[in-house]
Amino acid sequence: MPRPFEPSDLDALHKINEACLPAVNSLSAAELRALIDDSFMTLVAELNGAPAGFVLCLDETASYDSRNFLWLQQSYPRFFYVDRIGIAPEARGRGLGEMLYAALLERLAPQANGTPLTCEVNERPPNPGSLRFHRRLGFAEVGRQDFGDKAVVYMARAITDATR
Repeated sequence: MPRPFEPSDLDALHKINEACLPAVNSLSAAELRALIDDSFMTLVAELNGAPAGFVLCLDETASYDSRNFLWLQQSYPRFFYVDRIGIAPEARGRGLGEMLYAALLERLAPQANGTPLTCEVNERPPNPGSLRFHRRLGFAEVGRQDFGDKAVVYMARAITDATR
């Protein structure tokens, strides 16, 4: 079962984040820590007693200088935003991503009151696996942006206590 972030997780989560490029953007360990500190919730999945994946979720009150986050702030009065989910390469294909989302949804459900869970998925560079994954978990497209260097699909879903 995923658990809340602990400071001792930082080095492992930074390595996982960097192994997930270009699906997520590169961050220094200090930048990742600052983002975790500003997050509404960061959950960690373990495999064999070590961090093997994480999901970092912000809400609309975060002070995050991201063009995707800004789009969501302009589009929704309240929202939860999965800024990134990362799974270590050696742990992929074991259901950790779905487990992280299930734990996140379960923890958000009591306070959601209709607030959607949002994310964005890269369309350029293409990330078709992530689009399929998020659609399978009930996310639907709510917008798109083309930034020239990058294009994204914004997705949202209702918050319930299960991934289905």
